[in-house]
Amino acid sequence: MTTASEAPLGEVTVTQRLLAEAPSRGEHRALVGGPADPACSYTELAATVQAAAAGLAWRGLQPRDVIGVYVPDAACYVLAAHAIRAAGGVPTPVATGLTVPEIAGQLADCGARMLLTAPPLASSALAAADRSWVRQVISFGESPGTIQFRALLGMGTLQPAAGRAQDPALLPYARNPDGMLSPAPVSHHDMSGLLRRLEIEAGVCEKDVVLAAPPVGDGRSYTALLDHALLCGATVVAASADELITAADVYQGTAMIAAGSVAVGAGERLRVFAVAS
Repeated sequence: MTTASEAPLGEVTVTQRLLAEAPSRGEHRALVGGPADPACSYTELAATVQAAAAGLAWRGLQPRDVIGVYVPDAACYVLAAHAIRAAGGVPTPVATGLTVPEIAGQLADCGARMLLTAPPLASSALAAADRSWVRQVISFGESPGTIQFRALLGMGTLQPAAGRAQDPALLPYARNPDGMLSPAPVSHHDMSGLLRRLEIEAGVCEKDVVLAAPPVGDGRSYTALLDHALLCGATVVAASADELITAADVYQGTAMIAAGSVAVGAGERLRVFAVAS
């Protein structure tokens, strides 16, 4: 089996690499917190991603379709992004600090027809959907007017889709100096390059427990750090910004992914991977 570190740049998608590694990691914890509470093993993560991918395809997702990801925690983010990628789609992270008109503008600009969300963001997601092309809002938790994420899981399974090196793997939106949002696509080749750099610089391994704050920034660095941790076999613990230090004690955390302002002071106890907010 080709490992994450052996796969040539852009040859396979990050999701293909992650799911290929999952059987060898078995019951080792992959995600903790959010919809993964109390814990989700690598085997369970792979099964959920492949089942959700089949559900998204059944609901009309086509290869290279862009799907919005507007979620409040790292566990939801991982499940959403990899399910979309496995079905051949492209996740576009939606920053939690955006206004409803800004969310709608991003979704309309990229032509998204689906949006994955979770309480407490679901009401804003539905309001933005009404002002865009989105026709299906899928929620990880109970929320009127949405399709439950668990409803995706009864449509069989789907092997993760392949992707060409220059196909988009992620579609972040960055704020321009004039205050407007514009797309900054990341190809599979680009993402592989980011991950190779992190293999050298971050030093995460399967023994690490990585505390992850809610999604922050445009999603580019946040996505790469989460994917790197999972490709290395670490356990990712989703926690709110206020709960990170407490979660580090409970789960014996060794590293943290968070906004720079949140990470201040944690460096004495944890390796900190700061993400620009």
